[in-house]
This record gives sequence, C-alpha cells and structure tokens, in this order.
Amino acid sequence: MGKILFIDYDETLHDTLSKFAIKLEGIYGLSARELMDAYLTLHRGIIHTRYPDKHDDFFFHQKLLTDHLGKPYDENMAHRMAVSFKEAQESSWTEPNFFPDTFVFLDKVEERHILCLTTGDYAREKADAVEKAAGTSYFSYIFDHTHLGIKGSSAYFENALMSTNSRPEDAIVIGDSLEHDVAAAKGAGIRAVWVNRRGMSHMGDTPVPDYEARDLFEVLKYLDGY
Repeated sequence: MGKILFIDYDETLHDTLSKFAIKLEGIYGLSARELMDAYLTLHRGIIHTRYPDKHDDFFFHQKLLTDHLGKPYDENMAHRMAVSFKEAQESSWTEPNFFPDTFVFLDKVEERHILCLTTGDYAREKADAVEKAAGTSYFSYIFDHTHLGIKGSSAYFENALMSTNSRPEDAIVIGDSLEHDVAAAKGAGIRAVWVNRRGMSHMGDTPVPDYEARDLFEVLKYLDGY
C-alpha cells in the first residue's frame, strides 16, 4: 500500500522564483532574489510567529521589510511592490513555469500513492494550474492556510493528517522549505523529503530531512522503497 504524499507547490512543482524575478527586480535597489529572501525571512520568521493575524496584510509586511533593509518606508514604492508581488503571484498559476520533472513525477506517484497538495495559500488556483497543464487531475486533497492554518507549524500537518484520516507513518511530506516543510513535518511525526533544487546548505536548528533530493527524479528513487 502506498503513502499519502503531502506535496508543496512553490519551488517544488513550480518555478515560482522565476516569476518573482521578472516582477521584483530593482525594487528598493535589490535583486529579485535578495528582495524575496528578505521578504520570506520576515514572512516566515516573524509574521507567522508574532503576528499571525497579519498573514495577508502585505503593507504591514513592507513596513517590517523596510525596517529590516534599513530603508525609509515609501508609499509609492510600497504600492509598486504590492502590485508587482500580486502580478507575480497570480502569474504563478495563470502562466505557470513548471519544472521539467513535475509531470513525470506526478504521473509516476499517482499510480501508487494518494496525492495531497499542501501549500501556503491559493491552493485551488495552484491545483487548477497543474491540472490544466497536465490535462488530468492528480490531487485527492487540496489544502492551504484557509483549511489547515498557517503553514510552517506542526499543527498544519497534524490537521492535514486529521483531514485525510491518516497516521503519521502513512504520510510523507515533500517540499523545498527546511522550515515550512521539513521542520513542520518532523514536528508532526511525519517523514520529510527536502527538494533542494538550488543546492542550499542545511544550517541552523532545523531538523535534518529523512531524504534530500536535488529534484523530483531523485524523490522518485526514494519513494521506490515504499
């Protein structure tokens, strides 16, 4: 019997950073990658833990961001970033850039496993983008923060287990984030596969994943053991 796979979307199935690179380059005098790294550090490390009620307040994020960058808050720049961020976000499902291994992976794993899309937000739009590109439906369950709570805590995956009537030993989390996928999964007692496409180093206090893969082809090899 297969596992239930909790699969992330951004940077796991979809090349989301390429979308943001087009829209965010040069804002606050930073590269898109520098800006996204700073934004995600604040969003995941501060907003999620200290201000969960501000999860969707983009301008609050920017006030923290400008403080973090040592730059004055500017309404015009904040508006420009808000528009650019929203456009990049929406293009991730209206004009998606899926990785070359995405559909080979999904075609293979759906033969033996139950697939669940577990993302931070806009789960329905992301699932629709996958299904439109593939011409088929893969996911038995589709979840984001509106269903399970803010992604990044063990409670998110504990709720996913309850929602799918699964046990921790029945599941595997597959995602690109050491914090939001690996650490959160391990906190819920679930095995975790880290899809490390960009060759990042494992640093800090985050738990070590059960398996580290350079792409989804390597994840397939890991899953062959189940």
